[in-house]
Amino acid sequence: MFVKKDLRKIPEILADATSRASRVPLAPPKNDCNNDDAETKTNANNDESNTTITELSFARRAPEFLPSKTVSLLLQPHFLPALRNLLRLSLYDCGLETLAGIESGGQLHDKGGADSENDNTNKNEPIFPNLQQLDIGRNPQITNASLPSTFSAQFPSLLEVWCDDCSFGPQISEELLNIHTLHVVRMTKNKLRNSLNTDIGIKYWLDLRVLALDGNQLTEIGEGIGLLEHLEVLHLRQNELREIPEKVPSGRNGRLRMVSLSSNRLEKFPVGLTEVNKIGFGESAVSLREVYLNGNKIQKLPSGVWEESNEDGMNGWLGSIKKLNLAHNAIGAEANESDEANVIDKANVLPKDFLERFGMPNPATGECNKAEGIIVRLEGNPFAEFLKKKWIDDKRKKEIEEEEEKRKKESEAEDEEPMDIDE
Repeated sequence: MFVKKDLRKIPEILADATSRASRVPLAPPKNDCNNDDAETKTNANNDESNTTITELSFARRAPEFLPSKTVSLLLQPHFLPALRNLLRLSLYDCGLETLAGIESGGQLHDKGGADSENDNTNKNEPIFPNLQQLDIGRNPQITNASLPSTFSAQFPSLLEVWCDDCSFGPQISEELLNIHTLHVVRMTKNKLRNSLNTDIGIKYWLDLRVLALDGNQLTEIGEGIGLLEHLEVLHLRQNELREIPEKVPSGRNGRLRMVSLSSNRLEKFPVGLTEVNKIGFGESAVSLREVYLNGNKIQKLPSGVWEESNEDGMNGWLGSIKKLNLAHNAIGAEANESDEANVIDKANVLPKDFLERFGMPNPATGECNKAEGIIVRLEGNPFAEFLKKKWIDDKRKKEIEEEEEKRKKESEAEDEEPMDIDE
């Protein structure tokens, strides 16, 4: 849906939101930042002056945050009523360097001026008591040092934090880890390096649903991720992972439906993927449906895990898979390409139960098309490329033979035509 940009300046938008907040009490948050039908939801473009504003987007307004490159523009005492009502706040691509000042909630209350005399709000109340979604993405100058030490205390209801294209690292900051209410963490293309915080899933972020850490330089992850019982989506693309712990994912990740580990350096198929559905969660269980492992160095697939799920879907294997991308790995690299029978022999490359369900890849596309409604990609693997080359050579050979046969028939037809004899 197209939303017209509010052409007013930030102080004017906040003043409007504050004016509304003083007239209309905010209903308690529904604890669902994706609920588009919430009665209290509106934005700064809404002309209904009696509607409480719960969502503000200041995305791509970097000039308005100059010269300080801080959020001080928002943190004015007279704007506190509006800030308390927010459920969603976007500061995407605002040229920010620091979020310092957010920790000074009590000081803002103390500076509230004339209105503060009639304000019965607890001076220790956080600035954003109801905020559920915070987007600070594409602020490349924001680092771990940009967050004040009491940052987490200002967001007691926060469910989603979006920090894509910032410069957090080399580890995830304690200030973010200490936000224990989080369901969604997006930190793609930051500066995370080496080992991911091993206490994630053990001490921090226990209710996580989505973890997206694509485009960093992580070399290791901890087994705590395998303990996240609510985890649904795991994105670890474009890192430098060489192996995945055996217990990641695990049977405890019974709600996991998508895993992306593409463009890493994995040499072995993550065995934990075969364990996801071994511990059931009743009706709330969701079988693993999408796995992306393309762009690694995997040489061999496990056997005995590909049989289609039974009716309850809880067979404990990869039987519920709908999308499986294994393209551009090293499957079949150990085969001797000079021995055509060894390369083509299905038993030497793909597991029997894999072939029974998905079939051999189409030599032209590298996709396995046997199972209806399931996408399996194997192009770019040595054996698939050999099959493609052989298919192209055989096709070309057949075309040459057909062309030669055509010319032969044409030549024979010419020989059989009667010759004209001049009398």
